Amino acid sequence: MNRLLFACLALVAFSCVGAKEYAPPEQLDQWMTYYYLDPRADEVPAALEALTAKGFFENDDVQAPMSGFFTEVFRANPGKIDEWIKPFIGVPKRHILYSGLWMANSKESKAALERLAKGAGPEEAKQLRSLLSSPPPTVESMSIDSPASLDYMWGCFMASGAEAPVVRVIDQIKLVNTKGNVGRMMIGGAAKWSVSANARQHDKVLKIVKARVATTDPETKMQLQDILNGIEAEKSKK
Repeated sequence: MNRLLFACLALVAFSCVGAKEYAPPEQLDQWMTYYYLDPRADEVPAALEALTAKGFFENDDVQAPMSGFFTEVFRANPGKIDEWIKPFIGVPKRHILYSGLWMANSKESKAALERLAKGAGPEEAKQLRSLLSSPPPTVESMSIDSPASLDYMWGCFMASGAEAPVVRVIDQIKLVNTKGNVGRMMIGGAAKWSVSANARQHDKVLKIVKARVATTDPETKMQLQDILNGIEAEKSKK
């Protein structure tokens, strides 16, 4: 599937939920979308089971947002990681787990990744130990060079409610006006679309957008104001 198209489809799945109400882990998209408002770490094993049942571990298109989501969940719950990964020892191709544990970058997450490596086949064990030997990027330092990077940032936000990943997406919006580089222009367009969609669904994203208008560069400010104007116009029609 086209990566830019997926950036939109994934965010629809995560963001366009009508009500901010509690959903069980089996309703995975709703459960993840507003997790940061009411974190329920005790339900993570059921969510991982739902991931398995829906075939998402084998679906390349959902790796980025779910990796971002579970990075933050693992980071917030280091003492639970060991128990959570037990069912997956010896099970191949759990890349959402591998990425989330690596990016969480804690003593506990590294130990869990080593346990998974010990139970893996030779080739996958080699790949996991290669991960362990290299430091992961942070939200602030990660290169945003594809729509998948944007997906990762939104996954981080939906797990943590943190401002930093939203700001990273906002800061890509001005790329929409890039001349002579279609790839960068498409990332800018996807960033603007995703900020607009999530500002309509998440009060916190809307507040971040409003605050960023006052501090960002003129080009980004113009794009953000366009988003805010659209939201206000919709409200006035209701």
